[in-house]
Amino acid sequence: METFDKKIKQIKNKKIPLAIFTLIIAVIIFICAIIQLIPKDIEYVEFKKNKKLGKYAKTTVYYLMGPLVQVKDSKDEIISGYYVAVGKENDMFIIRLKQDNIEIPILGKDVDDNSVKSLEGREIAGNVQLSSSSLRGALNKSLNTIFNEEIANNNNFEKVFGGYYIDTVIEEENNAKKLFILDAFFIIIVIMCLFINKRIRKNIDRSLNTLKAKGILEEAIKEFESEKLISYKKLKVYLSANYIFSYYAGFDIIAFKDIEQVSISKRVFGSTNKNKYIVIATKDNMEYYIAPIQRRRQKFLFNELLTKIKEKI
Repeated sequence: METFDKKIKQIKNKKIPLAIFTLIIAVIIFICAIIQLIPKDIEYVEFKKNKKLGKYAKTTVYYLMGPLVQVKDSKDEIISGYYVAVGKENDMFIIRLKQDNIEIPILGKDVDDNSVKSLEGREIAGNVQLSSSSLRGALNKSLNTIFNEEIANNNNFEKVFGGYYIDTVIEEENNAKKLFILDAFFIIIVIMCLFINKRIRKNIDRSLNTLKAKGILEEAIKEFESEKLISYKKLKVYLSANYIFSYYAGFDIIAFKDIEQVSISKRVFGSTNKNKYIVIATKDNMEYYIAPIQRRRQKFLFNELLTKIKEKI
């Protein structure tokens, strides 16, 4: 048999386990975020345009041709361009650079054909990326437009420029920032749980004090702890000879003798929770929404409970 005090304690602490569990997750995420902030040594391998030897690579570039394709990032509006880069032994490959502050000479703009042989190579580093079919198509189209003939296609593109390119624009994802944002989300859940739990405690105390002032609290407790208590667990309602005990959103104790009217209604809490409730209006102008149907199979229990309440008044 469930005691009244045990039930009250259980309801008052209803959200605490969820708050503790969520707090543990938040702490774990916070630790992971801190770990992400610890500097890591990045190992750069020598760039090979036809083979990916590592995530990060470095190589020497003497000059650029292009840009062949320009793109604008929708998030930060950074404009970048895809260039043909000329490296050691006139090896050509694709490189992506930000449009501003390009320090590598561009053919036709900074240098001409006669002066490229005297240029000194500059070391660049970045992410090794696979050339997608859409990128290849855009680069081929640009090359064909520049030379005014169909000289570039997917077959000769890979032979000349390789299957991979260096991207100096993409930065390592800021996982720490994402984790801190996720952590903040869980902290908000913890705060909400504690706030709701505090409100439930306050409502329960107010309800018990009201019954105490009316002098019927002891009688309600006695009936709750009797063996004649009827439980509608799925609807979060108990019935005794003279009282309704609803613990859906707090702990409401309603005396049958105080009920003025019983009806059915749908009520929306927030934007998604729309349930069917038994609405009880009392003689002191209080209104209680109890026994929400959250699943179709609860309809029989709902109707049975409604009938029993109506029979009592």
